[in-house]
Amino acid sequence: MPASQARFAVIGFLRASFASLPSNLHWIFLLFASLLIIFLAVWTPPFQSADETAHFYRAYQVAQGEFLRGGGGGYADSAIEQLYACVAALPFKNKARFTAADRAKAEEVQWTGHLIDYQFPNTTVYAPTGYLPQALGVAFGKVTGMGVMRTLELARLLNGTFAILVCALALCWCRRGKVVMFVVLLMPMTLSLFASCNQDTTLIALTCLAFAIVSRQIAAGAPLSLTQATVLALSLLIVCLGRPPYVPLLLVLLIPHLLPPWRSKPSWLPGPFLAASLVAATVVWWRVASASTRGLVPPSAAYGAVDAKLQLLNLFHHPGTVAVLAGYVFRHAAVYFAGMVGVMGWLDTPMPPSYYLAMVLVLLTACLAELALGGKVKRSATALLLVSPLAALAAVFLIEYLTWTWVGAPAIYGVQGRYGIPLAIAAGVGLPPLAGSAKIRERATAIVVLSQILTLVCLPRVIMARYYLP
Repeated sequence: MPASQARFAVIGFLRASFASLPSNLHWIFLLFASLLIIFLAVWTPPFQSADETAHFYRAYQVAQGEFLRGGGGGYADSAIEQLYACVAALPFKNKARFTAADRAKAEEVQWTGHLIDYQFPNTTVYAPTGYLPQALGVAFGKVTGMGVMRTLELARLLNGTFAILVCALALCWCRRGKVVMFVVLLMPMTLSLFASCNQDTTLIALTCLAFAIVSRQIAAGAPLSLTQATVLALSLLIVCLGRPPYVPLLLVLLIPHLLPPWRSKPSWLPGPFLAASLVAATVVWWRVASASTRGLVPPSAAYGAVDAKLQLLNLFHHPGTVAVLAGYVFRHAAVYFAGMVGVMGWLDTPMPPSYYLAMVLVLLTACLAELALGGKVKRSATALLLVSPLAALAAVFLIEYLTWTWVGAPAIYGVQGRYGIPLAIAAGVGLPPLAGSAKIRERATAIVVLSQILTLVCLPRVIMARYYLP
């Protein structure tokens, strides 16, 4: 074959590959996510991801069939505490390592059958719907006689498997917002949560599914079927049960002609009715759960009282505090962004500084790909899709200010960057069409996909350097 023909053949192949990238992101996600989640589930030492100890206790509780129990915890096998003792020296100590001797000791820990009443009030209040894959792993591990560490790894892998399958389906269904969704799902923090026992796994995955369904409907320009509407409602309900500040995401149900109409009823009625029903269900669960578990345990009052009612009164009498708090959030925006992208372990293992800069560029490129997508979207739909995650983000800060910040503090404590992961995914679906250029979208998507090699290389290196390498 002449050189010119070979060159044209290569160019044609590359163009065809670029053109097919947006429609194949779910397969590419499966490849990258599977490799990294297996690595993280096996090589991250026990309980070295966000609040994993408390989430594993809650998964154990759900596996025992205790969906709601009085008090701020529940009975759990003493072997869990024994396993934690093997890694207790790791958090916040960057020079500490998980040695071969530590791993061997951890692998020897077996289920004892001796139950102790533990306190884990920050997770026992959560709905059991966020712990089903993890609970299945715990139940299987106990029945088959697996050690506690292997059971933990199995729970992680089942949680990750659930996440990547649901998210791959969401990427396949999604139309507008799928490139942003792809980037956010492959960020180190997202992958770390997927490879843990954290309920955030379920919340992220079902947010993807819910907003992919909405995106698909907007592209089709037709109401959802009854089955699609049911899946959407259940997904959003589980997300709200898991984290009540996400309730504003239900605003997407108000998108005109999203839901199937009712006979002889106004076409606008199904959305508000369904949204109100889901809000009511969320309120009922949290009121019952909070009363049963004696409410959320506030942080240390060493710097002042933590009281939601007093905090609201303080805001009412000093409205200028709102501007002070806004300034605090703005000054810490980089910290929140880094936490959303990825700070591993007990928030003590950051990625390299250059990685965060690269992720800013990758996210901007993903947004460019979405803005270049053609088509028409009603302004009402775009407005609701953008307002809902912004309102949810504001609710996150408000709740943390009321329940986790001492009265009158000029700051907001307790907010973690990972809380923004589902909201970033939702916001990506709301990006409006601007350019309508297939070439820009294809090239931007290609850059986004190729950039994932950076995560594939950097993330394992960070984990190995933090926990294993001398």
